[in-house]
Amino acid sequence: MWQPLSSLIPQSIKKAGIAKSVNDALICEEFQKIAAHILGQGAEHCHALYIKDRTLWVAVLAGAVSNELKLYESDILKALAEKFGEGRVEGLRFMV
Repeated sequence: MWQPLSSLIPQSIKKAGIAKSVNDALICEEFQKIAAHILGQGAEHCHALYIKDRTLWVAVLAGAVSNELKLYESDILKALAEKFGEGRVEGLRFMV
């Protein structure tokens, strides 16, 4: 009969074979929230792009932004692991 939407969406995502892509997009979105917490207005100068080989690639407009994020890398990875599980993201790479 009727099923709640909350149970249909995950099933549809798995069936379509896009579960990993959706999870990667959620991780990138969460990174933006974490960066905003760390950098404040400076978060406008970075953007999470994609995950490849358990590494989150982040575009930054200035080296200073990547240096600031590098200082907090372990905290960022810990926050992502708490939300998405251990081993999903193991490192950050910056593209200036």
